[in-house]
Amino acid sequence: MPKVNTTETISPMNTTNPIIFVADTMLGKLARYLRIMGYDTFYQTSYPDQRLSELVKEGRILLTRNHETANQYLNSIFVDCDLVKDQLKAVDKSLKLTRDRRDWFTRCIVCNSPLSKAELEVARQNVPDFVFSKYHERIVFCPTCKRFYWPGSHRERMVERLTDWGY
Repeated sequence: MPKVNTTETISPMNTTNPIIFVADTMLGKLARYLRIMGYDTFYQTSYPDQRLSELVKEGRILLTRNHETANQYLNSIFVDCDLVKDQLKAVDKSLKLTRDRRDWFTRCIVCNSPLSKAELEVARQNVPDFVFSKYHERIVFCPTCKRFYWPGSHRERMVERLTDWGY
């Protein structure tokens, strides 16, 4: 069961105050799934001194597996689960994550940047021919890390997994 230290009311997505996260170094898979669901989730494999404090001061909710770290911040959730599906449920129990799938796949799952619709000629030059011919109108692009995304089988498996988990 998560420990919630947050003292303020947390708003759902698509409002003036969307939920934004920072995940500690032990919650990379959780960060990835939150990004898949459209949540702005900052994550790094390591943080320099004071970086977590800066990110929490920005209004991010700290997700951590470290009890001591959770106790240092009011706006934090202690996630005491090993499996990503249980970690996601712990966050959901604390914050009531949205079930609105319109926000899914709108952020880069690697770097967290918002995705943009790919220009047709750029997409044609950067994705396999069969992908372009099947998904040309649905290819999106990360302007930060230059990755292309499309609704293929990998995405279908992620949707199926999230659906099985109740989202």
